[in-house]
Amino acid sequence: MKKELIILSGFLGSGKTTILLSLLAKNVGKKIAVIVNDFGQTAVDATILEKEQVREKIYEIGGGSVFCSCLSETLVKTLFAIAKEDFDLVILEASGMSDPSIINSMLSLAKLDRYFKHSLTLCTFDAIKSLKLAKVLLVIERQLVSANIVILTKADKYPEEELNIAIKFIQEKEPAVPIIKSYNGEFSLDNISCRFDLPYFSMGLNKPDNRLDSFELEEVSYTLDELLQKFQDNNILRVKGYIKTSDGIWFISDTGTDFYKEKSTEIKVPLTIICMQGTANYIKKSLSYNGGCYERSIKSNF
Repeated sequence: MKKELIILSGFLGSGKTTILLSLLAKNVGKKIAVIVNDFGQTAVDATILEKEQVREKIYEIGGGSVFCSCLSETLVKTLFAIAKEDFDLVILEASGMSDPSIINSMLSLAKLDRYFKHSLTLCTFDAIKSLKLAKVLLVIERQLVSANIVILTKADKYPEEELNIAIKFIQEKEPAVPIIKSYNGEFSLDNISCRFDLPYFSMGLNKPDNRLDSFELEEVSYTLDELLQKFQDNNILRVKGYIKTSDGIWFISDTGTDFYKEKSTEIKVPLTIICMQGTANYIKKSLSYNGGCYERSIKSNF
């Protein structure tokens, strides 16, 4: 019997990990493998899943999109390894810049369709952040094109007016795709008619020459509030991970309109910063210099 494969796509910070946790809770009793694909070199989301005491087997793939030629071979090898194991369901949480439209082509070319049935692609969409960046990043539209269902996340946090604007945008781009809302990460697929007549793509948008910049930051000499102020730069698309500031160690994750922050006792994984292509050096300087002090803990992985 083929293993079921669910793809979880959606832009950076749109709530994929929260939806993943809810998806796992809905499939209790099944033997599940989770592939976590982080855009940064360090698998931050895998660390979060461990913190949430997720017991499913986790496979980590970092350093870009698994649908890019630079990592597609790694995904294929991972799926072949999973094919040998006794799993019922495989959930792939794709990186925020992933174009999952070529998944069926990949499975066919690698002959993995003998072992896996791609049953569903869920796309998370943040009514504020995803909508804003969809105007400049084509990959968000491709994520919508490839989705059987779109989940409008954080519906409990945004005004109804903002949610309706996002729904209108999605419907203008993809009139046939069902849209459901999630509240506090909870959602229901009951009585939802999935869209299955998806276009077939042999080539995706993810290529080494158009990938975003990313780097890691472990420590700064100033306060958390000062750091968060520096993160207001529009070229910064995503921050997530742990960092040491002058007032402690913190876990930080941008939420689309604000920052979630939590005090910690250790740096489990460095803070990953993802930014527009060609802006990393400029952003490094803006983050690193404070009263002439250069933070040598910055690491680059783009």
